[in-house]
Amino acid sequence: MKTRQIDRFRSGVTLVELLVVILIIGFLVAIIVPNLGFMTGVADKVKDKRNAQNIMLAYSTGVAAGVSWPAGDVATQVAAVIAGRKPAGGPMARMTFQSEVGVDDVAATYQYIGVRSSGELYFDSTGGQSTSGH
Repeated sequence: MKTRQIDRFRSGVTLVELLVVILIIGFLVAIIVPNLGFMTGVADKVKDKRNAQNIMLAYSTGVAAGVSWPAGDVATQVAAVIAGRKPAGGPMARMTFQSEVGVDDVAATYQYIGVRSSGELYFDSTGGQSTSGH
């Protein structure tokens, strides 16, 4: 009867190989993770700009429909757009013009909204306006 000799070399991964792979992954994570914070900052700026555009859309559509927005600085007018207003008369008198931007997100949009000398709001895509809204 023949007995089979057990292979001395088995296929598989050694502990050293496993540690080297874990070390390489650790280095890659150490390089990549700090750069993820930069990406979230960019995403926040894009969100703030979109929110400002949403506010400006409600504002300008309301102006075209005959809404009387309050005079004042950006913060005062934006607060009125968030709360919503109806035109005094005309075919759109039943409609409320307002922006659906959350109250927590409003302050970050001030840098993209300015006030002309005539008192009306305008969108500034460069973000060069006062961040306080005043």
